Amino acid sequence: MITVQKLARAIEKRLGGTGAEAMAEARIVMSYFGFRSVIIDNAIEPPDRKVFYALHDAGLLQSFWETMPLLDGRNWRIFYWSLNEADLDRILAEVAPPEEPLYKALPDEAWGHSAPTA
Repeated sequence: MITVQKLARAIEKRLGGTGAEAMAEARIVMSYFGFRSVIIDNAIEPPDRKVFYALHDAGLLQSFWETMPLLDGRNWRIFYWSLNEADLDRILAEVAPPEEPLYKALPDEAWGHSAPTA
């Protein structure tokens, strides 16, 4: 089950920032989803849309659409947002890479040649 706390941990891990910022964003998102995993885009208030797009870019939300034919022959596109628990679990299980790449910690002798002199 996706909870506000679980989403906040994933947001903090993926986007950085403080725990309070992540919790605020998670509350915004979960207030729309509730116990559902898919919502219609029209339900989102314009100021909150920026949060949804940021989480989409970070891989925490997905979007998709379907096309419905209208009676007059035109098509109407309906946009949706989805929240996938498996994606959140995968993000929370990711191991953070080391801060400094290993090759930068190696001495010059390890490269088989000396460092260039200025």
